[in-house]
Amino acid sequence: MSAGTQAVAAEVLAQITQQPREMCARREVLLSDLGVDSLALREMVETLQDRLAIIVPDEVTARIQTVADLQNAVCRLAAAAPVSEPTIRA
Repeated sequence: MSAGTQAVAAEVLAQITQQPREMCARREVLLSDLGVDSLALREMVETLQDRLAIIVPDEVTARIQTVADLQNAVCRLAAAAPVSEPTIRA
């Protein structure tokens, strides 16, 4: 699992939810506990698709419940995509 991709997922989650990045990196946290509803999830997925040059299928999005689910999904999809390591924006 790419640490860079996990960091990008946490960064985007923190940006969308306005929650501390440390909380958004805790794998056991439910996205609903961070205030993520279906619209925020869609926005987050679209942002990650743009940042990581991946496509997240709707059936994958529907299974995302926790930070770990999000990180695992984007890491798996990013690993399969023919792209270089993502960069973390400050």
